[in-house]
Formats: sequence, C-alpha cells, structure tokens
Amino acid sequence: MRDRMIYLSPPNVGERERDLLNDAVESGWIAPVGPQLDLFEKELERLFKDRRVLAVNSGTAALHLALVLAGVEKGDTVVVGTFTFAACANVVLYQGATPVFIDSESETWNLDPELLDEYLGSSTKKPKAIIATHLYGVPAKIEKIKKICEEHDVILIEDAAEAIGSTTNGRPVGSFGAFGIISFNGNKLVTTSGGGALIMKDEKYSRGLHLATQANMSDVGYDHHEIGYNYRLSNLLAGIGLAQLEKIEDFISRKREIFEYYRSNLPSTFQLQPEPSGYFCNRWLTTPLGDETFANPIELVRFLGEKKIQSRLLWKPLHLNEAYAGVPFIGSGVSESIYNRGVCLPSGTGLTDDDQSYILEQINSYLSSSLS
Repeated sequence: MRDRMIYLSPPNVGERERDLLNDAVESGWIAPVGPQLDLFEKELERLFKDRRVLAVNSGTAALHLALVLAGVEKGDTVVVGTFTFAACANVVLYQGATPVFIDSESETWNLDPELLDEYLGSSTKKPKAIIATHLYGVPAKIEKIKKICEEHDVILIEDAAEAIGSTTNGRPVGSFGAFGIISFNGNKLVTTSGGGALIMKDEKYSRGLHLATQANMSDVGYDHHEIGYNYRLSNLLAGIGLAQLEKIEDFISRKREIFEYYRSNLPSTFQLQPEPSGYFCNRWLTTPLGDETFANPIELVRFLGEKKIQSRLLWKPLHLNEAYAGVPFIGSGVSESIYNRGVCLPSGTGLTDDDQSYILEQINSYLSSSLS
C-alpha cells in the first residue's frame, strides 16, 4: 500500500505562483481590482484573440453573468446539454427561467446538434439561449451548434470551464458563441484557487463589468439603479493565475502525455474519447468507458480509493438528478449509457509515470478479481 494519496486533478503550483502572489501583496492591491487582475485579463485575451475577457470569482458566476447579459428572464427557456455539471442548470433557475435538457451524441459526449435542431424546429416556444458544454476538455460539435443557433436566432453560450486550450479547426472553444466561460477552480488545468472568466465581444464588456461590480452608478458613493453582483476575481488570485498561464502549454502537453499513457496501457476492457479531425483536446481528465464486461464503475472507484487512488464517476446526467425532477428531457439514453460505464482517472500534471503504473496495476487487479 502506498503511503500517499494520488488525487484526481490537484493544482500544480510552485515558486513562480508564490512570487507573483507576493508581488500582489506587496503592491497593496489586495481587493478585486489591481494591476495583476488587469494583466491577467489581457493575457487571457491573447488566447481568445478578438474577444474580451472578464475575470470573476467562479465559473458559475461567469455562467450566471452570461445569462443576465443574454437577457434571460423569468419565464424564458434555456436549452442545456444534460451531460454536464449542475451549475449549467442552476444558473438558469437563478434567473427564474426553465431549463430543457438535451442528450449527448456518442462521439464527443457533448450536446447532440441533431437533437438540438429537431427540438428548435418543432418547439412552439423559442428558447432564449443554449448552453453547450465542452466536456472534459473535448470540444463539442460547436461549429454545427453555432450554425443551428444562428438559423433559429438563439443565443449560444459555451461552457468551456474544463476546456481552456482546446480548439476546433484552430479556433479556441469559448470564442464561438455570443458568450463563453472558463473555470479556474483548483482542479482545472489553469487555476487561481477559485475563479473563472466570461468571454464576450467588446461591446458587452462594459456592461458585464458593471454588473460584476454591484452595478454601482456613482463614482463618489453608492447609487444602484438595478441589481448587480459581487463577482470580480481578487487581484491576489490573479497573480496566481498569471503564473499558471505562463505554464499552460506545458500543462496541456503533460495532460496529453498522461492521456496517451493510459490509452496505450489500459486493458482492452476500456476505450477513450477520440480526438475528431480538426479538434485539439486539452485532455483535462482521462475518462475511460468500460465494455459490457465492466458492470459497475462505482465498485472500481471504491476499490481504487482503498488503494489511495482518487477517481470519480462521470457527471451524472442532469435529467437523472432529483433536483431537476420534472425538467423536460429530449434524448435516447446516450448520456446515461456513458455515465453507467465511465470513470475519471487521476490526470493531474504532477502525476508521475510510477503513479500511472501503480494506477494501471490496481485497475488490472480489480478486473481480475471482479471477473473471477
């Protein structure tokens, strides 16, 4: 038994993060404003080219702001891919709107464009917006989704929380829709401890900044004409983010190496998400699917936990969660099938070859015992 835990996707921080955090402290800019925050946003804008970036305190806050800026209100409908994190549905409910869950397609596991097109073509009430997730760093079929949204005049919001650095035909995900979001949570490829960012066109930036800073109209006091939000990222955390962005190419390279190691060495019981032509995946997490002999991923997760290996089930499709009972769902069970056969394996950039060898050894041990 090993004496330390192998975590799923721990942050990879070092002296550079400490130095830039100390710079922020020594500058005196410890509030959610300051030079580190300004520079962090500018560096992010280099990744997203013609888009503005507003750094906020979580990916969920970024999603919520996107809906507010899109004009989503009480009584509206918002389409959400069912195979994703709960925040995508929760922010719709924050606005008093109604989510509609649409199933995945089997290649990327993301929102199915054909089901989306069928729904929009047959719906008597046009949704105000669509939230499409790029799951585990694998881009959705975003060009098709974007075209469908344009044809039906629906606002597209990209949940690229897990997909910074991923591209489709050379264009970064998060920049196809009217709005995109990324997350800097502690388990993400780039972290600020907690944080996120809203990606948008230039004409939306001032409005987004206004709403993210309590919508105060006065420069000498407090005068609120509408509801705002306390959503800005701390300047201190932006210092950590700057150091992380310096390493993003190395982080992505390491994530892809880890994925390839698993792909080459996992037993034939498992298959991994492909990288479709024209796609580049950051491989945030490696998420193998078992075949028909792999009956219960919960048992594997528990077995690995006993061996000091942290793994996780895939996201439970939202339409299966009790919190969203009664929400309309359009699909044929693709996401359920994926959920019932998949696991998330440790994929942190600090993972060593010895760690991966041990993980694979334990997976083989589990399979041997479960099939005997």
